[in-house]
Amino acid sequence: MLYIGIDLGTPAVKLLLMKGNGEIVKIATKEYPLYFPKPGWSEQNPEDWFVKTMEGLGELIKDCDRSEIAGIRFVGQMHGLVVLDEKDEVIRPAILWNDGRTAKETAFLNEVTGKDQNLRRRCEKPSLKENGGGHSEFKSGGACR
Repeated sequence: MLYIGIDLGTPAVKLLLMKGNGEIVKIATKEYPLYFPKPGWSEQNPEDWFVKTMEGLGELIKDCDRSEIAGIRFVGQMHGLVVLDEKDEVIRPAILWNDGRTAKETAFLNEVTGKDQNLRRRCEKPSLKENGGGHSEFKSGGACR
């Protein structure tokens, strides 16, 4: 039996093919670009994730008997915002976990809604500009206020 591991990271997708006993058969890494359109912004094109994952999978399994593949495990990068339209099509670059454009909205979440610690209790940590807490408010134009 063979197993595939796929790790969609921020700088690259890393893929691993291994036997059931843990022996590594093959490893593939496919990088994709990061975009910084303004200071503090960090974005990627979700299509790049798909294309590079498929390229890596092709490379990983080109010399193996596909009928031996018993499972695939997929893990993704930290929280990010991928905005879809009503047809589930991506409509803009993804805003990544390390994007800092929501500093003002995050301060609002921590200072105003977090006064009674509700947000911290529910999330088990304070909202950080990098963890997407302000992204929904950013996209809604401050409608949370």
